[in-house]
Amino acid sequence: MRISSAPFSILGPPGDAASVTPWSVGELAGEVVVVSADDFCADLDQLFRSRDTLTVVVVRDSARRTGLIMRSAFELVMSGPFGYGRSLWGRRRIGAMADWTPVVLSAETPITDASHRVRTRGWQNRYDDLLVSWPGGRLGRVSAARLFDALARRLVEQATQDALTGLANRRHFLDSLASACADESHSVAVAFVDLDRMKGVNDSLGHGVGDQLLVSVARRLLAASGPGDVVARLGGDEFAVLRTASAGSSEIAAPAFGEQLRAAVDAIDPTLPQAAHSTASVGVAVASAPVEPGELLRDADAVMYRAKRAGRNAVRVVRSGRPVPVRRSAGAQRLRNALDDGELQLHYQPIVEVATGRVVGAEGLVRWRHPRRGLLAPGEFPADSLTGLAMIDGWVLRTACADLAYWISVVGDRAPEHVSVNVTAAALRDGGLEDAVLRATAQVGLEARQLHLELPETADLTLLTDAVGNLNTLRRHGVGVVLDDMGAGSSTLRHLSVLPVSGLKIDRSFVAGMLINANDRQVVKLLTGLGKNLDLPVIAEGVEQPDQLAELVTLGVPYAQGYLLGRPAPAVQFTGRLIESVAV
Repeated sequence: MRISSAPFSILGPPGDAASVTPWSVGELAGEVVVVSADDFCADLDQLFRSRDTLTVVVVRDSARRTGLIMRSAFELVMSGPFGYGRSLWGRRRIGAMADWTPVVLSAETPITDASHRVRTRGWQNRYDDLLVSWPGGRLGRVSAARLFDALARRLVEQATQDALTGLANRRHFLDSLASACADESHSVAVAFVDLDRMKGVNDSLGHGVGDQLLVSVARRLLAASGPGDVVARLGGDEFAVLRTASAGSSEIAAPAFGEQLRAAVDAIDPTLPQAAHSTASVGVAVASAPVEPGELLRDADAVMYRAKRAGRNAVRVVRSGRPVPVRRSAGAQRLRNALDDGELQLHYQPIVEVATGRVVGAEGLVRWRHPRRGLLAPGEFPADSLTGLAMIDGWVLRTACADLAYWISVVGDRAPEHVSVNVTAAALRDGGLEDAVLRATAQVGLEARQLHLELPETADLTLLTDAVGNLNTLRRHGVGVVLDDMGAGSSTLRHLSVLPVSGLKIDRSFVAGMLINANDRQVVKLLTGLGKNLDLPVIAEGVEQPDQLAELVTLGVPYAQGYLLGRPAPAVQFTGRLIESVAV
C-alpha cells in the first residue's frame, strides 16, 4: 500500500504562535496521511489497525480528486452487520468508501469562519475533520474538536481583551479592580490615562493612523508597567492601569507611578509619523482596601481632568476617600442653570398601535428653550454642555412620571399605558439608576411597568453588559427596557442575547427607505419577525408618510411613532390632544 505523509507547516501571524490563541486553521493543522483510491479497503484496515492514533486518511485518485475517510466511519462499515463487513468490503477499492466532498479550507481561514462551516454542513459529516490547504498543494487536517476548542479560547479572549490593542478591556479591568478593592491586605492605585491629541490625529491623518497611535500607546504603557499591573483600554482614547501593593510592602508612590506612564506616552515612537504622536493627561487615585471601586475610578477620572485643565501632558494625584472638587465646564454649568431657570422641557411624541391608531405610549424628549437660539434638541446643545446631560437624568424621570400620572387623572384609561425616557450612558455607568427610577414612580403612584427606559445608542456593548445587573433588577420590578435604533448604530443582535430587553425600536433609516429599497424592507420584516419570536413589542420609528404606515400594516409591525402620527409637543399641548381624543 502506497502511503505518503503530506508536508504541512504552521502559518499565521509573526511571533511565537504557541504564546497566542490561534486565529486561523493553518495554525491548528496537523499532518495527514494520503492513500491511493485504487488500493484495497483491506490494506487501509491493516493501516488503521497498525496505527492506533491515526483517525483519518486523505484519499487521492488518478483524476487528482481529494477525498476523506474517517476511521470511525470506516471501522463501522468494515465490522458490518453480523461481522461480515470485512468479507464484503476487503477487496473493494478505497475510493468506493471515500467522501469526495470534504470541506477544504485555505490555511488563512479564520477559526470563526471554519467553525461556521462545520455547524452548517450536513449532520452525517458534520464532525468529520476539515482539510487545510496551502499554495503548492500542501495539505493538513483539523479535527472538529480541536477547532471548537480554539474557538472557545478565542471567545474567552475576546470577552476579556480589547480587540485593537490586545490590552484588558473595560469589563476585565473593572472585575480586576473590584477584586483588588475588596482585598483588605492591599493598597490600590488606579491611573486614568487620556490622550490629549487623539481627535487631532484622527481628523488630520485619518482613523487608520489613529489606530496605530492607540496600539503604540498600549505597547508603551505595558512596557512602563510592572509585572502585576493590569493595563486596559477602557474605550476610545482612554486607558487605565491598576496597581496593587501588599500591606507589608512600601506604599504605592502615586506621583512616580503616574509620571512613569505620562513619560511613556510622551516618548517618540519611530514607527509612527511625527504628527501622529500625542501627550497624555494622567490622574492617579490611591486608597487602602477595602474601598468602593467605582469611587476609586471616578476619583482617578476627576483628577485626570485637573491635569487637562493644568495644560495637559501632566499628572495629578488624589488620595481616594476624600472629596475631589470638580468644576463643571462652562457649558455644563449653563445646562445646570437652564434646569434651575425652567428652560428645559420634556416634549412628548405619541407611540401608536398601528392596527387601531390608539396612543399606547409617549416618549419624553428633552428640549432646551434657549434664550437666544430658540428651541434646541440635544443634538443642537452646545458641545461642551453634553457632559452635563447626566445631571438631568433625575429631572427627566421625575417629570415624565408626574406627567403620565396627570394624564391618567384627566383622561383615565385613554391615557398612554406607559411613558418612555432615554437614559444617558453616565446613568448606566455610575449606578443609582435603580433608586432614581423606583423613587420617581413611587412618588406619583405609578406602577414600575408604566415607565420604559430606552438604552442610549452611544453606549457600547461593554458598558451595557456592565449594567446588566442593574437592568435585571429594574426588569424584576417591571420597568420596561427598550433597545433603541435597532439595526443601526451600535445596537446589534448581540445586545438582544446579553441584555434584559422588553422591547425594541426599528431605526428610522430603514423605515424611511423601505418603500424604495428592498433591503431596507427586508430588515424591517426581519426585525418584526424577530420581535414576534422573542415576544418583544416592536416599534417602528420615523413614520412620516401614509404609504409607510400602510406598509407597516402589511409587514405586521405592531407599533409606530413619527411625524405622521404626532410631532413632539410640550406636556400641555400633548394633554390637549388626549382630551380631544376622549371627546371624539
